Amino acid sequence: MITRTPADKEHAMTTADTDLSPEAAKAEALHQSALEALSRKEIETAREGFAKALEQFEVLGDDIGVAMTSHNLGLTCQEAGELDEARAWLEKSLAISEREDLDGGMTVTCHQLGVVAQLAEDNDTAMEWYIRALALEEKSGNVAGEAKTSHQLGIVSHLRGDLEAAKAWYARSIDCFAKVGDEHSVANTQKLLDFVTDYQRQGSHEGHAGPCGRPQ
Repeated sequence: MITRTPADKEHAMTTADTDLSPEAAKAEALHQSALEALSRKEIETAREGFAKALEQFEVLGDDIGVAMTSHNLGLTCQEAGELDEARAWLEKSLAISEREDLDGGMTVTCHQLGVVAQLAEDNDTAMEWYIRALALEEKSGNVAGEAKTSHQLGIVSHLRGDLEAAKAWYARSIDCFAKVGDEHSVANTQKLLDFVTDYQRQGSHEGHAGPCGRPQ
């Protein structure tokens, strides 16, 4: 399920206390409809809706609207397996968030760029993006975000062969998930920590399926 990102929420706060113009209301409606299509995995419908919303936000000069829509176009391309296009849209979104000093937008987009790099099997780049996202999550006290990013850092560390780092990241993720009451994710990450610990003890992956590479 695709929900509004922190960048989206920041945008909503800029419009919540004022009456939207008809043009702005249309852009918001197009964006929301595209989000719903993406949540249903209707990729082309989502892509078309986001493109129309982006055009409206650009005409309005609404940079935050452009940033959030570009981010979600990146998600759409990622879902379609178009990783180069996903990266380009996410980088466009990040550039706007950096210019406007939107920590929420920078955080979620850095994390997503890590996911895209991980899917492209570029683990060194994925690590760099996740570390950057984690720093922003620590700064804002986003414990749920820390949990997800630490989980991914554990997977990437494991894939890079750094098992001690993987264990440390998984342990941190478990602690953060526990703090926010996400017991399901605690259990899933504990399985990965147990796998790495077991692997070190036995010196073999035999009998195990291996780390879950599904990005958080």
